[in-house]
Amino acid sequence: MDSSRVGGSVLAGLLLLSALCSDVSAEKTRIAPSSPGLSAWPIHLAAKEGFFAREGLDVEIIVMRTNVGILALTTGSVDYTTAGGSALRAAVNGAPLKMVANTNNKADLWIIGQKDLRRIEDLKGKIVGVGGNQGTQFYMVYDMLKHYGLEKDVQIVSTGDVANGFLTLQQGGLSAVALTPPYSVMAKRLGFRELARAANLLGAWPTTGLVASREKLERNPDNVRRAARAMLRAVQFAVSRRPDMIRFISRQYKLELAIAEEAYDAAMETLNPTLSLTDQEVQSELKRIAEQTKSKNTSRVADLVDFSFVKQAAKELGL
Repeated sequence: MDSSRVGGSVLAGLLLLSALCSDVSAEKTRIAPSSPGLSAWPIHLAAKEGFFAREGLDVEIIVMRTNVGILALTTGSVDYTTAGGSALRAAVNGAPLKMVANTNNKADLWIIGQKDLRRIEDLKGKIVGVGGNQGTQFYMVYDMLKHYGLEKDVQIVSTGDVANGFLTLQQGGLSAVALTPPYSVMAKRLGFRELARAANLLGAWPTTGLVASREKLERNPDNVRRAARAMLRAVQFAVSRRPDMIRFISRQYKLELAIAEEAYDAAMETLNPTLSLTDQEVQSELKRIAEQTKSKNTSRVADLVDFSFVKQAAKELGL
C-alpha cells in the first residue's frame, strides 16, 4: 500500500479525533437575547467569529422575550440573558440575578414618527408604540416624553417588539414608534422622521449586557470569566476593524452595506467598550428604577452587579 496514502489516512483520522474531542470538551452555554436584532451584536459576533469557541464554550443563542428570558435564567434553563435593564429591575425586586457585563451604557432607542410629523411636540394627543410591555423601552420612551413635557399628552402602547413596531409604522398604524438600530436606520432611509434619540436626552442608562444568576457565579465562575473574555474580544474586533464589522452586520442581519454602515455607526455611539460600569452609574440606575416603580429601593450595588470578571478578562487580554 502507498505509504503516503496510509500517512494521509492516519493524519485525517487524528484531525477528526481532535475535532471530536474538542467538541466534547466544549462547555455548553445558553445565552438568551431578547431580540434577534442588532442590540445583541456582541453575542452574535463572538459566536460567528469563534471567540466563544476559543474560550472553550459551545454557545447556543436562543432568542426569548425579555420576561421569558429572565424566568429561564432564574430557573437555570439558560446561563445568561442580555436584557440588562429589565434584569436589573427584576434583581431589585428580589430575583437572584447579577449583571456581569454591560455592552450599552447609553440607550439606543429612537422615536421615529410618520412622514408628516416635524418635531416631537407634534405627538401631542397621539400614540407611540414601544417593544415589550412596561419594560425598559417603555420607561425610556416615558422619560423622553417627560423631557419635553409630553408624558401626560401621549399614550404609550406595546407593539410586542421593535420588528413589529417597524412594520406597524410602515403600515401607518401608529403615529410613532420606538426603534433600535437597524430598524431606526431603515425607517429614516424610508423617509420617516427621527423625533428624538434617547442617547442624546437620557444620559447613562445601562440597557444590554450579560446577566447571570447568583448561583451561576458561585457554581461556575470560570464560565463567566471566559464568556466575558469572548465578549471583550468581540468588542475589540468591532472597534478596530470597522470594514469587517460592517460586513458582519450586513451578513448577520441581512442588510444592504449602506444600511449596515449607518447601523454600525449607531451601535458605536452607545457602545460601552470596557463592559463595566462605575458604582455611580449603577446607583443612578437604582435611583431611576425606584422612581419608575415608585418603590423604596434598599439594594446595594454589590447585590446587583459584579464586573470583576470583565476586569480580570481585560487584564488577561492586556486591555
